[in-house]
Amino acid sequence: MINNDVLVGRTVRRATLADLESIMELERAGFDPAEQWAAAAWTAELTGDDRRVVVAETGDQVASDQMADDHELGDQVTDARIVGVITVQVLVPESDLLRVVVAADQRRRGIAGELIDAAVGLAAADGARWMMLEVRYDNDAAIACYGRAGFEQLTTRDDYYGPGSHALIMKRYELAAEAARGAGQAS
Repeated sequence: MINNDVLVGRTVRRATLADLESIMELERAGFDPAEQWAAAAWTAELTGDDRRVVVAETGDQVASDQMADDHELGDQVTDARIVGVITVQVLVPESDLLRVVVAADQRRRGIAGELIDAAVGLAAADGARWMMLEVRYDNDAAIACYGRAGFEQLTTRDDYYGPGSHALIMKRYELAAEAARGAGQAS
């Protein structure tokens, strides 16, 4: 018996303006209204010379149980969906991770880590030597994810997200090593 909603692949790629509506769906679902970025802000991210925006896209393949029983190709429907986005600003020698959001039904599958790795690789290729970020001090899942991605806590910013809502400032060093590793894999 085959599961009728089988994930067959995920792609991480540079975002385009054509992705704006999907990005806005993630934004609306991922953040409280007061914290959401407007479409104009995301358009600026997608078109800014110093910005690198990357999306994660899944391909869901739906197949009939009969197809599995017959071992034939049968009717298939493939539907790609953007399930995560990250944006970074690159101002050599530094870069800043500005935003990352993953669809709620796709969390804890490594998507944020893949997006972070892709963004770090792009920033490093552009010449950035380190990457900084701010994260809400009580967002344990994000803090753990950033830690796994090599970010270290530097300090805090009191009231960064509003009264009583502080930010941790985190930094990842040595992005050049990441660019060199990526170049070695490409050859």
